Amino acid sequence: MTENTADQGKRDFLPAERQDMILSLLTRQSVVTVAELAELLNTTDITVRRDLTTLADAGLLKRIRGGAMSLSGTTTRKDGSPAALVGVPSPLAAPGLDDLNDMPLPAGLDDRNNQPVIGVMMPEPSFFWPNVIESIRNAANELGARIVSRESSYDKIDETEILDWLAQERSLCGMIVSPSGRPGVCERTWEWIEGAPVPVVVAERDQPVLGTCYVDSVRTNHHYGVRKAAVHFLERGHTRIGAAFSDTPTSQVIENGWKHILNDSDRIVCPFIEDGIQPYDTSGVDGIVDKIIASGVTAMLVHSDYLAIAIAQVLERRGKRVPDDVSLISIDGFATPSSRPLTVLRSNAKDLGEVCVRTLMQRIADPDSATKHIFVDPTLVDRGSVVDLNAR
Repeated sequence: MTENTADQGKRDFLPAERQDMILSLLTRQSVVTVAELAELLNTTDITVRRDLTTLADAGLLKRIRGGAMSLSGTTTRKDGSPAALVGVPSPLAAPGLDDLNDMPLPAGLDDRNNQPVIGVMMPEPSFFWPNVIESIRNAANELGARIVSRESSYDKIDETEILDWLAQERSLCGMIVSPSGRPGVCERTWEWIEGAPVPVVVAERDQPVLGTCYVDSVRTNHHYGVRKAAVHFLERGHTRIGAAFSDTPTSQVIENGWKHILNDSDRIVCPFIEDGIQPYDTSGVDGIVDKIIASGVTAMLVHSDYLAIAIAQVLERRGKRVPDDVSLISIDGFATPSSRPLTVLRSNAKDLGEVCVRTLMQRIADPDSATKHIFVDPTLVDRGSVVDLNAR
């Protein structure tokens, strides 16, 4: 864990929470031991081994003596940040981004001897968020600022304590935060943001529908990303397409984008949409594969990577090949192992972080300007997991 990790306290985690945390850790380092997992998860070696067996049976990691190994060959840089996955290209930079070197600090924030601070609160480490934080750090450094970050959690913790801690920074000039989406937690967080002592930019989260907090936001344009996937399928002759979504803070946005396509066009037939299925839910994944085979779909849109990997492995055990029999597009694009290359939609962490910093600086410079909500399109990376039916 990084030195900025928020103290998660000593408590018992649910099995799903433990397994999520194990997968998250394996996206940042290639090997974990039973002992370090037991300490991290505040549990026993026996429980850790049981979790590792569950994840290994789902094809999401490789068991080794005394621990587990990532399937993706993830390594860690000397500074502790995650290196690129083996066989996975770096996110493509979107053209047209302003050069942050040309953006001076707003008046009053250019004293390098009193270095301004940007407070950052984002969820516990996973394959996506460390890259966003690294991008924010680099963009802030170009402006002569530094960041102070604390990690929140997908669990029901009080994020206002983290925000209060960040607000104590003497040279704090603004904040970039990603609030929890859990009921009972997000309401207090948004209330804090509304009364924040400095400008706040919200990353990758939609604001409450009937809330009274209006702040700038920067988000992945998942609706357009799903359209890219649909077009990719259609161009290759796929019109009968199923969909499956894990339970994540962005899954509902992605699913809504897919439903909009189905409602606005008659070119795609979608016999089923499965949601809330976790990749280590063996019976749930088996149920999805049952529907794939019974419905005769030729392609699947899946979120997240791990669920796509689990579905692909069960399909192959049932005698169905990817992509020859069933084509797949995964939405995440960071954890897909090179041993199972899947065409992916990937949020652009680099551009997202840069735009967050740029938006914050513009807000500081012009506090009375209209609220801005900026979308960054994801990149579709074609790794050949969608077969061309037109060529058959």
